[in-house]
Amino acid sequence: MASFSVDLGGKQLRISAYSKNIVRFRVSENFEPTLFERYGIYHPAEECGELTDGGLLTGDLFVKYEDGKIVFSSNRTERKITIGDEVARVRGYMDRKLGGLRPEYRQIIGDEAKRNYGTTDFEKDPKYIELETDGEKFYGLGESNEDRLVLNGKTYLERVVYQRCEIPIPFIMSKEGYGILCNSTFWHGVDVCDREENKVVWYLPDGDIDFMIFIGYSLSQILERFTFVTGRPMLMPKWAHGLTFTEQYYADQFEIMHTAEKFRSLGLPCDMISLEPGWMAKRYDFSVDKKWNTERFFINEWARRDNPHEANAGFFLSALKRYGFKTQLWLCCQHDFTAHEENLAGNNTDFGIPAWFDHLRAFVNDGASSFKVDPCHVCDSADEARVYANGKAEPEMHNLMQTLCVKEMYQGAKAHTGIRPMHHFCGGYTGTGAYSAGNTGDNGGRQKSMAWMLNLGLSGYSNVTCDMNVHDKFTIHYGFFMAWCQLNAWAGFEHPWWAGDEMNALFTYYDKLRYRLMPYIYSTAISAYLTGMPVCRAMPLMFDDTMCENTVCQYMFGDNLLVGAFTDKVFLPAGSKWIDYWTGEVYDGDQEIAIEVPEDRGGALYVRGGAIIPTEEPKNYTDCKDLKHLTIEIYPEGLSHYTLYEDDGVTCDFEHGARTSTSFVCNTSDKSIVIMIGEREGAFTGMTEEREYTARVFLKKDPKKVIVGGKKVNFKRDGNYIVFDIGNSDEAKVLF
Repeated sequence: MASFSVDLGGKQLRISAYSKNIVRFRVSENFEPTLFERYGIYHPAEECGELTDGGLLTGDLFVKYEDGKIVFSSNRTERKITIGDEVARVRGYMDRKLGGLRPEYRQIIGDEAKRNYGTTDFEKDPKYIELETDGEKFYGLGESNEDRLVLNGKTYLERVVYQRCEIPIPFIMSKEGYGILCNSTFWHGVDVCDREENKVVWYLPDGDIDFMIFIGYSLSQILERFTFVTGRPMLMPKWAHGLTFTEQYYADQFEIMHTAEKFRSLGLPCDMISLEPGWMAKRYDFSVDKKWNTERFFINEWARRDNPHEANAGFFLSALKRYGFKTQLWLCCQHDFTAHEENLAGNNTDFGIPAWFDHLRAFVNDGASSFKVDPCHVCDSADEARVYANGKAEPEMHNLMQTLCVKEMYQGAKAHTGIRPMHHFCGGYTGTGAYSAGNTGDNGGRQKSMAWMLNLGLSGYSNVTCDMNVHDKFTIHYGFFMAWCQLNAWAGFEHPWWAGDEMNALFTYYDKLRYRLMPYIYSTAISAYLTGMPVCRAMPLMFDDTMCENTVCQYMFGDNLLVGAFTDKVFLPAGSKWIDYWTGEVYDGDQEIAIEVPEDRGGALYVRGGAIIPTEEPKNYTDCKDLKHLTIEIYPEGLSHYTLYEDDGVTCDFEHGARTSTSFVCNTSDKSIVIMIGEREGAFTGMTEEREYTARVFLKKDPKKVIVGGKKVNFKRDGNYIVFDIGNSDEAKVLF
């Protein structure tokens, strides 16, 4: 790759092309590979770029070193970065603002141990950089920001802390066309235009100055470049996008089977039942010697199998599977994942520490399809004196351990089963989203969880959910419009049929609606994997309206659905009309409106004019079979397009491009609506040879006639929609 270096007196500043529109700058004595590189978290740098005009050019990004500053520019912007020399001043400021980078200790749920933590001087070689800005607003930093989207005006601690900042991601970006990623694993501080209005200061207590610069013409393009380096959002199995129900802590196998039977008898779609720590013989067992609580679960050693595809048919997990349920097991751990990573990196030392996933294979063989890893001791507080197998201490490893945990979980499960893993972790750092789904902590799905979810999306992390509250309409409403969804009973009676008639009916409606939208949801998830664009999109990711730039009470669910919660008003962006999904009322864009939610709904839901939304008949669970029939909901406005992505939903063949795309076009004029359906391009195992379609078109007045394949066909009215069969034809016309 193209690069150049500058002597800084004892150290070198190296500026190098990493990929198209990505440049890395690093100040170091030896430029040893970082842990992100050594442990295979970052995508390797590509051969790219050229030296020209006294600097480095890759794509549209040009970087040079001039007058003691790193200057980067594109045809949209130019910014300067200074490597600071007033370290004592900045260290003092950051220590005052961030409590010496040490959050106060809080006891956590399940923490019954009296633990003493050692402290060290981890600010051994402090340094900082300053980015000169021009008043632009910044987004990112994962869960560091909990009450808004815009980062400006605050100072942030980039350190994983239970319930307060479980998934910090040290990445910021601006609509001025650039983003910056800090490659440090040390916990550190970021001041975003707080101390000085037009400066971002990145303070590092130790380690190299090591950053990447990304440019793009939109936030979505910057996210694409960022996730190219740190990993695209994990593509979960299709069934993982259905409902997960977390059973209460003290449930035994018979209560769990009763819960499963209740879901099925009531016609409530559900794909996975998750077990809390009560499944383990030892309460909150952090070890690699876990055993089943055999007083609650009849799983004897002599009856266990050695193959994940031949689980004992008599175990309750197999019975659940026959009902269409997957089973998830709760885990906690305080494990040294660096021993396994060092072995993978070619260090053959026997550290005496087993790979974490080794002891989980037995539970996969018993029939477990998924694991939920709770951070617990891993990220509540930290013993700064602890040294890991790789020789690195806690201040350097604390954040990265979150990513190493899920990386081993993902790769271990994939190697053992041969199919696509689904794991769920409440902590994280750079790269975590490529290996795991996430949850916004133990906060019951309140507005803070919505802000965290949107900020994670702005940081390249897509597969996020919250703990849905079955007694709150807002959280049911928005909880079902997330990348994946879960209802967590934990220690209470959060089962929908025990929530009362009104809430049970509300929950049932949203549950079935989500499963009806499954083709749209899963297609959006595949798109996230391909591009880095999250399933749930903060409004600035898609719109430039000033009213959209800092809202945490509304967001886009995929391309076409606008979701509002915890508010009595929403802003409808300019550029299209918007249809109230509940009432059918049509609104012009570029206005804020008061919302009126029907009593039997939980929040605002609007459809973007021109939307094309694939749907299916709701199932009790997601069987991942390719659909022979789809209903396409269409909201005609001008010329609109939609691409439906599909794959087998289970295997890892998607990594090799085994998927299909289908193009839909709707062209609307005063005289007609023309619907065109393209051929499915691509292939995957199990896809049907032929598919048929039904159109459901938002149209308040009846047309004169509908033509499909050159022949007039009948249509019927369904409220604000007309419905007609397209079959396997590639075109339909609605004539006025």
